[in-house]
Amino acid sequence: MTNPHAVVDKARRVRQMFAAIAHAYDLNNRLHSLGQDQAWRRRAVRLAAVRPTDVVLDVACGTADLTLAFARARPARVLGLDFTLEMLQLGQAKIQGQGTRGRGQAERAPQSPGPSPRPCFLAAADAMRLPLPEACVDIVSIAFGIRNVARPETALAEFYRVLKPGGRLIILEFSQPANPLIRWGSNLYCNHIMPHTAAWIARDRAG
Repeated sequence: MTNPHAVVDKARRVRQMFAAIAHAYDLNNRLHSLGQDQAWRRRAVRLAAVRPTDVVLDVACGTADLTLAFARARPARVLGLDFTLEMLQLGQAKIQGQGTRGRGQAERAPQSPGPSPRPCFLAAADAMRLPLPEACVDIVSIAFGIRNVARPETALAEFYRVLKPGGRLIILEFSQPANPLIRWGSNLYCNHIMPHTAAWIARDRAG
């Protein structure tokens, strides 16, 4: 498998890659961010200035870490969307483990400290075709996902479409490290090690 972020069938390859590494996705984020990704999510929630009446949409929610971070800020409702079923299943386990209501069956995960989160719901959807009406949410977020969208400009247009007037868009993404050595290591990991590891796992599971 070549770099899934630079090929014509990007969406299919990205879905395949994340399906293969779903069980290790949280660990991947911790390693890639040097343990800072959860703190970045909490800061993103603070920047969103969540109000009790807000409806939050977390796009490309993955295993629901940011979805749950928003739920703990106690808005009116939180919806997480992702197009990889394996990621949603792991996210659902977290939601069930924290005592919130969610869709589907999942094993229970360890209880996390902090405020009891609001109910949040997960569903399968593509960031470029959000299954929502216009102007229906107060906050749209996407964490470490915009780079994986086949046409980011289409996704951004969808975010604008579903946001209410005065709504907030929160995009959390890795940047290129300033240090040349760390940048080299980051590019090696993202462009070669992780995609090829995902391909190896997928082939191993297939046969």
